[in-house]
Amino acid sequence: MKAAKTNIGDVRRDILRSLKLAIVEGATWRYDHLVALAERAGVTDEEIDGVAHDALHALLNGAELPLNARQLAQDWPVAHFRP
Repeated sequence: MKAAKTNIGDVRRDILRSLKLAIVEGATWRYDHLVALAERAGVTDEEIDGVAHDALHALLNGAELPLNARQLAQDWPVAHFRP
């Protein structure tokens, strides 16, 4: 059997995507771990800063968009409720 080859670009992209999601979710307990993973994968400080900037920008742009009950239930399963 051949050993699975991991594309470094895919790993970096996945780590940065996870970091962006953690920032948007406010999962501060994951930041240190994800930044450490990113550094080990060869991600630069500028790339990490760029992802953080994009995440905060997306968060602030969506802050004033109203959510209906269906969207809330899809995004936050623990928030299921019956109006």
